[in-house]
Amino acid sequence: MIRHFFTTDKGTFEYTWFKDFDINRLPLDLKVFKNGYVNIAAAFDIETTSFYSKKYDKDIATMWIWQFGLGDMVILGRTWEEFKAWIDLLNVWLRDVYKGANLLILDHNFSFEFQWIKGWLKWNRDKNGVPEIFAKSDRSILYAKCGSVEFRDTLSLTDLPLAKLQKNYGLEVGKLKGDLDYNTLRTSETETITYDELGYCINDVKVLCDLFNKYIVPEFFEVDKLLPLTSTGLVRQDMMEEFKSMSKEEQKKMRSKIRNAQPSEQIYHIFREWLFRGGYVHANTIACNYLGEDKFWSVDLKSAHPTQMLLRPFPYKFHKRNNNCFKQVLDDAREKTYAFFGIFVFTNIRSRTYHSYESKSKVISEVGGKYENGRLIEAEKLKVCITDIDFFNYEMLYDWDSVEPTLLYQAKYEMLPDYVRKTVMKYFTLKETLPKDSIEYMRAKRKLNSCFGCCATSLPEQELVFDEDMNEMRLSGNYRAYDELIRWLILLPQWAIWIAAYTRNDIVRSITEDGTTQNYGLDCIYYDTDSNKVRNPEAHKWWFDKFNKERYEEVLKMECYNFDRKLFYKIGSFDFEYEGNRFKVLGAKRYLVEHDGNIQVTVAGMVKGSLEEYCEKNNLNIWDEFTDSLYLSEEDSKKKTTVYTDEYIEDDLTDFEGKKSHIKERSCVAIVPIPFTMSIEAEFLNRIETLKHERQRMIYKGVW
Repeated sequence: MIRHFFTTDKGTFEYTWFKDFDINRLPLDLKVFKNGYVNIAAAFDIETTSFYSKKYDKDIATMWIWQFGLGDMVILGRTWEEFKAWIDLLNVWLRDVYKGANLLILDHNFSFEFQWIKGWLKWNRDKNGVPEIFAKSDRSILYAKCGSVEFRDTLSLTDLPLAKLQKNYGLEVGKLKGDLDYNTLRTSETETITYDELGYCINDVKVLCDLFNKYIVPEFFEVDKLLPLTSTGLVRQDMMEEFKSMSKEEQKKMRSKIRNAQPSEQIYHIFREWLFRGGYVHANTIACNYLGEDKFWSVDLKSAHPTQMLLRPFPYKFHKRNNNCFKQVLDDAREKTYAFFGIFVFTNIRSRTYHSYESKSKVISEVGGKYENGRLIEAEKLKVCITDIDFFNYEMLYDWDSVEPTLLYQAKYEMLPDYVRKTVMKYFTLKETLPKDSIEYMRAKRKLNSCFGCCATSLPEQELVFDEDMNEMRLSGNYRAYDELIRWLILLPQWAIWIAAYTRNDIVRSITEDGTTQNYGLDCIYYDTDSNKVRNPEAHKWWFDKFNKERYEEVLKMECYNFDRKLFYKIGSFDFEYEGNRFKVLGAKRYLVEHDGNIQVTVAGMVKGSLEEYCEKNNLNIWDEFTDSLYLSEEDSKKKTTVYTDEYIEDDLTDFEGKKSHIKERSCVAIVPIPFTMSIEAEFLNRIETLKHERQRMIYKGVW
């Protein structure tokens, strides 16, 4: 066996080409954990070349090297035939030496690699003949098993890019800086691979092998704990442990209560389509496309969603109410004794300030509707499905002539169960007491942020299955009974709806000073889920102080179990983040702010750092370039999209050395560079232009 070594500042790594690999190097004395996995790190990754094919009139791709980490070794190959032979060899080794024990192979973004290998391996089947492949969607694959070899996606488990694993998990090996030049055309027959390129390939799998040793083994395998597929699965495990810490009788009563409070299938679908909403992300329209050079404060809610889970009551069992009872239902909600949701028809509804609220995607129907940046300004008739909390948000941001319910449900408000609140408190306590640069702190913070996601996860009503003949994922066509899906749940979907609604309510209150100061809407520049950017901050400091005092008083009354109440004194309060001196906003997720001598660029769909680099390279003023006509070429944007091919392809490709090769792929995915265009709807642009003149008048009068 020919052994090679690659040295970086992280150490020296051994690698060998598959064609030179000696089967006798496979270890014979590994420990097998109780869960059936052998104690050896394994990781998989590939590198590919994308190109435009005239034959297929589309972008296709080919693999030119694969890398596989196994313990201290890295095995490299150039063809899929070699890879299949390697997997077959591993299965024989596991069968003969370890009696069929499993080998866990980590892959950071397994969805990408699966697209290439899905037609090469023979996947295991369950008792119903369905391939053992778990997918969230047809292009999001989390797990697949071939013999005793099991592939797992670590991106969904960690929710972090590969480059951040070292810092967040205390790894010795980190991703190397720089990147392969994906514009360089290569094939499996390309001869030149530089030392740095080879090191890049090797290092990527070594990072995952280190993750296995430092995180997966001690946190799961050594303590015989189930390894979840996703980051929310980690939190769900902890909640279940808290649940099982109750007595058998308490567990039985709680399961019965949760089962009884689960919405009917019809109501659940109403929840999913109309009531599941994200954060309130928007901009003050009158401030859009204006270079503001006034002092402003950026403030944010401390642990916004976890705060709601600890301090707020939530609905359990919903009962249908007569529409004529709406006045009483509304009064009950104002007293915070009962929640409600319903379908409402508003007549002549219009925004009270320069802020709009209702998302166009959540409008059931409307007549004469006008929108700005995807949110409703006014309508002659508006039909929506909203909760009591959003109804109160409407009252602070809209006026209307009349409102009538066409469907109305009510539920008693109660606090979340102890097993949920204790889990949230545990994570928050860790986050507040651990050193901010510690691995444990970062894990606790991620888990705290995942608590909301546990409630928001949708039910898998139809399973995705792999169709070997079509070489693609498809819906099984077999619907799982709703009663079966909810049978063992210990969380309710309505909780996620109300958590997000409560946080939106905090932000709306901060925009309108509890609906009492309409002019304050002029000073709120931009808000995003749990933060607000406010001009003339001294004039509004009183309201934030008042809000924080009320929140503090709520914390004083909160059930803390055995946790230290002092740690929670500032939870859910508005924290000062920074003082800025320049801003420019073009709508939701599109803004520049300057503070502490730095310019922060936030633009949805734009690669971080690309605009700054483009302006620096061309000696341009970033504030002047940041307009609705902003355009970055493919080269400058660094933005990429994917083009999937599920069918067998073959074509000719000449590599960067001038060598022509005939490539064949059973399926592939091309990574294609694309330009970035600042896309803003014409309707919104017209609205901004209209308000520009109004803003100029206010500036002249000294109001702005």
